Amino acid sequence: MVSILAGLLIAIPAYGQDAQFQRDPVERLTSGVLTIFIIIGIGLILYSLIRYRGRIAGPASWGILIVGLGVFPIVTGMVGTVLVFERAEHVEFCASCHLTMQPYVDDLKNTQSASLAALHYKNRYIPTDQCYQCHTSYGMHGTVEAKMSGMIDTFKYYTRTYKLPLKMREPYKNDDCLKCHAESEKWLAIHGEFKEVLFHGDMKCMECHGNEHPAHIFARQQAKFEKR
Repeated sequence: MVSILAGLLIAIPAYGQDAQFQRDPVERLTSGVLTIFIIIGIGLILYSLIRYRGRIAGPASWGILIVGLGVFPIVTGMVGTVLVFERAEHVEFCASCHLTMQPYVDDLKNTQSASLAALHYKNRYIPTDQCYQCHTSYGMHGTVEAKMSGMIDTFKYYTRTYKLPLKMREPYKNDDCLKCHAESEKWLAIHGEFKEVLFHGDMKCMECHGNEHPAHIFARQQAKFEKR
């Protein structure tokens, strides 16, 4: 029963994105199907409790019990987990931790900001999931690492064990910039002569770009949230 109710929360429609065409139709369809499965599962359990009063009275009662307490929770749990992992990549999901992340999201969407985050967002250098794309390293390892870090951060947020101002676990890696920028024509025109030192990490991207365009500009917003 707990698994089904948890799945019901997962099946709530996804956080809104910036435009209709950016919403995954498969994800929306899956959410709807998952909601139907959860309702059916709850219905089967209620029917079993009312009809058989918790007693096992033959194959039919066994079948309803197994499907309601076994099959449906497993299916909804597995599908729901995939949906949660997908939705955790949205900017709106980051903003839901408003006591800590809202200043970052505000700066990201601030058209007057000159931060790297705002420049990437307003110019749509990254079409969707901008927070996730910039804070996730390349490949499967990067995805797993990001999901684990996100679970830890979510735990700290809801247990109020976080500390402000927030700090990155480690300095921003060149790889997280180069996974998109490296070898592009525009990038090579400026960085071609010293690209090897960037690839090897002997020179940091933020050594140049951090001075004029820091990752985020939100001193006032952060100060406001620190007082809460």
